[in-house]
Amino acid sequence: MRWFLLLMSLVFPSAQADDFIPWSRIVLSGGVHTMMGFAPPELRRADVLNIFIEGDGMPGVALKLAQEIGGNSVYIGRPCQYLRGNRMNTCGKAVWTSHRYSSQVIRSMNWAISAMKIRYQARQIRLIGFSGGGTVASIVAALRDDVDLLVTVAGNLDHKRWTDFNQIDPLNGSLNPINFSESLESIPQIHLIGERDDVVPGSVLTSYLSHMKSLDNVQSYIVVGADHTCCWSLALADVLD
Repeated sequence: MRWFLLLMSLVFPSAQADDFIPWSRIVLSGGVHTMMGFAPPELRRADVLNIFIEGDGMPGVALKLAQEIGGNSVYIGRPCQYLRGNRMNTCGKAVWTSHRYSSQVIRSMNWAISAMKIRYQARQIRLIGFSGGGTVASIVAALRDDVDLLVTVAGNLDHKRWTDFNQIDPLNGSLNPINFSESLESIPQIHLIGERDDVVPGSVLTSYLSHMKSLDNVQSYIVVGADHTCCWSLALADVLD
């Protein structure tokens, strides 16, 4: 079976955040950590809700994607993003490094996702994770029964393979999607890999897929011209259509 299919889409740089009408901020506090969410002010309810999850480190890429896709889309930042210097910041160094996908982080993110679902009266959700947000989205999807679709964009789906590739310290305090492969096999999922991505290479996705017994529910695409942070919106719109 071919795991990578060529997605024939033109790609262009993402629009600047200033091009968008500001979204409303939503503080999502549950479990150990507090997250900042954003949503279009006109959105009231959605039968199927697109929930975008930010990547590691400095936020912004997933928020731009969520705003570009629009429609029934909302966004959740990772623990303590947008909260530096704020009393709601509960994150030490480990949350940004070795424990970025810890069980505590996953529980907090899962709670935030449930809060968004309830807020917008959604029946099902589609989880869209960028980079490390793809790690979170995948693990959370394995724990839920209401995920209509899992989508990762430059997703870090095996952080052991990723740390080996980048020659950095292993994430010993983090959960890994490859350990949830049995639960994930039944979930429809689409994975986008950038042709020019030198941060999360295609070998990370290959490793993730190698742990699955069945790929019947999996689609994978190489996005021509895309690197790690640019240019994903047209390809993402295609697969979410």
